[in-house]
Amino acid sequence: MTAPEPAGDAADRTIGNETDKATSPATEARRSLSQKRRVLRPLADLFRLLGTASAFVLFGLGGLVFPLVAAPGYLFGPKDPRSRTLRARRIVRAWFAIFVAVIRALGLVRVEVKNAERLERPGLVLLANHPSLIDVVCLMSKLRNATTIVKASLATNLFTRAPIRAAGYVPNDAGPDALQPLLAELDAGTTFVIFPEGTRTPVDLPPGEYPRMHRGAVVLALEARRPITPVRITARPRWLTKDRAWWKLPPEPMTLTFEVLEDLPVDDYLNLYNSRPPKAARRLTAELARRLFDVDPPGAEDGRRSEALREDA
Repeated sequence: MTAPEPAGDAADRTIGNETDKATSPATEARRSLSQKRRVLRPLADLFRLLGTASAFVLFGLGGLVFPLVAAPGYLFGPKDPRSRTLRARRIVRAWFAIFVAVIRALGLVRVEVKNAERLERPGLVLLANHPSLIDVVCLMSKLRNATTIVKASLATNLFTRAPIRAAGYVPNDAGPDALQPLLAELDAGTTFVIFPEGTRTPVDLPPGEYPRMHRGAVVLALEARRPITPVRITARPRWLTKDRAWWKLPPEPMTLTFEVLEDLPVDDYLNLYNSRPPKAARRLTAELARRLFDVDPPGAEDGRRSEALREDA
């Protein structure tokens, strides 16, 4: 004969059963949601991969059809070179804006711009870091009249040569003879976009350090006696870097944040530039690096050479 169960134990078991029954639907719902995510995640990644490929195909086609889009303006619009260049830049800006709208609509990238009103001023010397392949496209799509330095190979590339030449973008092998035309462009209200790194920021950059930066980027501001407008670009998570293929997508969409910082005056460096140009450019580049990468590089105060800024004088 089985002894009767104590009343307390029976009550506890009853409460436990009721609790199990109460929490069971919620637990099952969580399990079901987790299973659905595991099933849908590969499909979502495939969608993003196909979306990325489609967006880049669209970008390439835009370069190919550029002459057709620009032809009516060339045939029936003003014939002077300046008007033609400005018209080409408007078309390129629209092309870039469409590309950015597509990748945002596909959920590939989020774009944020802080202090965007500072970009509306004409004739800026705009220097930025370069964490992703598409940051230049996003930035140029925000500027009404801008030129930039591009790789010489892009000036001969089938997909990009027509818009680059028509918009008056400067190949990076143009040499010192290109400086005077650039100064004239600034005086005419053109914004000049330069990425002093000359390439994309390394992914494995140690915390507190910054990449090598070319001093030629600040020489334009010194020669023009214009302040530098730094733009700090952050990309989280990193994507479309130099050492990673485009199809290796991050686990979530990349957020590109463009923070337009306060102008960096060049007045304090002009006297030194007149007597010792390399040293002045080195000091100004170090101060620019401090602002773009939020670090305190050697040389920002006393002009000492650092590993990242070491170049032949």
